[in-house]
Amino acid sequence: MPRNAQVMIAASLAFFFVTATTFTSLGYVLYIMVDQLDWSAAAAGFSFALLGLACGLASPLPPYLMKTIGTRLTMVLGALVLAGGFAMASVINDLNFFFVATSLMGAGFTLLAPSPAVYLLANWFPRTSSRMIGFYFMVGSSGGIAGPLIVSAIAGATGDWRLHWMVMAVAAAVLGLICFVCIRDTEAVATTAQTQEDTEASGTIADSGYTVRQALLTRTFLILAVILTVVQTVVTATHSLLVAHIANLGHGAAPGAIAMSLLAFAGTGTKGVTGAICERVSPRLILIGGLVLQALAMALLSYAPGVAIAIAAAIVFGAGWGMAWLSGHILLLRYFGARLAGTMTAMVTTASTLAVFGPIGAGRVADVTGTYAPAIVVFSGLLLAAAIIALLFLKAPRPLGAAQSEDTQDAPALKLEPAE
Repeated sequence: MPRNAQVMIAASLAFFFVTATTFTSLGYVLYIMVDQLDWSAAAAGFSFALLGLACGLASPLPPYLMKTIGTRLTMVLGALVLAGGFAMASVINDLNFFFVATSLMGAGFTLLAPSPAVYLLANWFPRTSSRMIGFYFMVGSSGGIAGPLIVSAIAGATGDWRLHWMVMAVAAAVLGLICFVCIRDTEAVATTAQTQEDTEASGTIADSGYTVRQALLTRTFLILAVILTVVQTVVTATHSLLVAHIANLGHGAAPGAIAMSLLAFAGTGTKGVTGAICERVSPRLILIGGLVLQALAMALLSYAPGVAIAIAAAIVFGAGWGMAWLSGHILLLRYFGARLAGTMTAMVTTASTLAVFGPIGAGRVADVTGTYAPAIVVFSGLLLAAAIIALLFLKAPRPLGAAQSEDTQDAPALKLEPAE
């Protein structure tokens, strides 16, 4: 099997695993743990919040470790940290130790995905990086579909949540071995001139010429970070309120669970096709379209008169989410080049840590008004504002020392003109 294919499979497997075993399944395991250990719902919810906080706050670590020990060992370390968190969770009785365990899970998630993989795929697949990154995010998102099924098969069937965590710890250790065997680092581009020569010869994406510090201070990065933070905030809040909001329409929680599954399916499928489409259509236009779809879906959900319309809104929202999230990350690659792709992804993940406040705000609104509808309307407005900002102000940064036009790297074609 070609080396780049091995890298693709291993990186995608890692993203699938961390998605399936952390955010999408933790709520299910907590439901069993809270009942057996007599924890409060608030304390259990805080452990979930710590998972997200640790994931975001640890995001600057992958770029640093990738430079010092390499991408392969960074991902191996992430698998071991994840295994440590799972192993600790399997033996705890004290809530404070579980907080440490979920924090380790969040840190392990960040070291495994998505920052290291985006860097690897951008360099191993220079001609088809958009398509490969789209496939990568699609496989990772499908972990959200498999995660609850895994918990149901182990903890749900046996009632033993400790066994679930032990199995996940062993699986994470095996994942670390797979990453050690299959992941291979690529040689980073040394200079802007080298990148420009390779671009002219092979049609790949040119390097921006920015240092990390310079890139972080560009208007382009700041706008993309804000937009993706808005998307992540609304997505996180939607996952926390969708079942309850639909249940309030009078048909119980079952339709809400169906809507959640369909949302995940729509997001997963859309991410898979968006990468290929970005090779022919401007990712910026896809980003704007995805934001608009999400805004319309939120508006429809807030005023849905019945379950069928609410479920349809969830499907539209999932499709818009997949479009916006993937195209935003492809723009990071197009605008700043493969050399900085991993670092820029990590910094966006750090910024999107603010998304943990979305469910808190939505819950507070529901406590005061008795419905999530006002919060959903606000989320719709935020997404529409993000779309307008992207339309009016999001432009490619001008490569340092280059005479390219602002929109060159935003075009669907990957071949760029050499610098003068």
